[in-house]
Amino acid sequence: MIKSIIKNNLSTETWAGLSSKKRHMQSLFKQSKLDPNLKNKNKILIIGIADYDNLGDHAIAQAQRVFLEKVIAQGHNPQYEIVEVPSHTPLRHIERIINNDDVILFTGGGNLGTKYGFLSDLYLPIIKNHPSNKKLFFPQSYTFNEEGDSEKLMNTIKSIFSKSGKNLTITARESKSESLFKDTFPQNNVIMTPDIVLSLNLRSKSNEITHKSNDITLMMRSDLEKTMDIELEKMLISKLESKFSINNTDTVTSYEITPENRLKELNKKWDEIKQSKVVITDRLHGMIFSQIAGIPCIVFDNYNSKIKMTCEDWLKDVDNIIFVDSRKEINIDDFTTMVSNLIGKPVPQFDIATKYEPLAETLKTFIK
Repeated sequence: MIKSIIKNNLSTETWAGLSSKKRHMQSLFKQSKLDPNLKNKNKILIIGIADYDNLGDHAIAQAQRVFLEKVIAQGHNPQYEIVEVPSHTPLRHIERIINNDDVILFTGGGNLGTKYGFLSDLYLPIIKNHPSNKKLFFPQSYTFNEEGDSEKLMNTIKSIFSKSGKNLTITARESKSESLFKDTFPQNNVIMTPDIVLSLNLRSKSNEITHKSNDITLMMRSDLEKTMDIELEKMLISKLESKFSINNTDTVTSYEITPENRLKELNKKWDEIKQSKVVITDRLHGMIFSQIAGIPCIVFDNYNSKIKMTCEDWLKDVDNIIFVDSRKEINIDDFTTMVSNLIGKPVPQFDIATKYEPLAETLKTFIK
């Protein structure tokens, strides 16, 4: 209550500054596993990887590493060491290992903006301190406050970004974000590719499951990004439960996940999805997990339309990944019929090579 009153009476930049200082004070007591000797090595830093409970973000981290390893293998200089830096790593520990020849990559998702603390705590200081280093944001959505950041805060961000010029590449993961990034940061290089998790492929004949234990896997969010009416969702689920076997799960766990055990946890979730005939979700990575596993999916939009734009930009020609706008009227009987019709239907593989060419080619110019 008191926190809300204080926040509502402060400017955006003042509140952001206070929040950042609080997180900085807390970070003074945190240690890091980063070896100071890394300062003297040729390396590619991936900053801000997940070290918390969101499997979607862990999938981003896993896909980034796999993608980068492929790019390095295709080049002529495999001597770069990939160093993943977890999101809760204090800035001072990161700065002590960066040298002027390092390639600096920032993790993808929705953290290039003011919704989370990544930009002010990690990204801005590093971009400011290393304007000459080659830097790139993996595929991102534009998440600056829609009600408008204060002019002072936004001007600070623009000024820091502009000093890196074309040494800073921003990868948008859908066309709406691409347009906003180009308008906001005209001095920087802006490209567009899909969310990096779509570059993974979980399919192989050796692990195809012929007997599915569940008709439906349901992954519905319960946070502020939700757009579906709660009562409508309850009615839909009740109707589905009367006809199908349902596995109710999520991409957010009830426990913290470390980078070291992320692949184990991801495989558990991916195996769960493979045991399903249809996935129903309003999570972006719930839909993407379905696509890369080859499972039909019905997906509802979220609050900022990143799901709608991903479908329109990258999946509109993909059979059996179906977008439903939850803001519009939904007939429950028609929806149930749609689910029935999806069972047993194939989902074509994603065209990874073509769709990610701008990202792969940009990274190749960094690694010489």
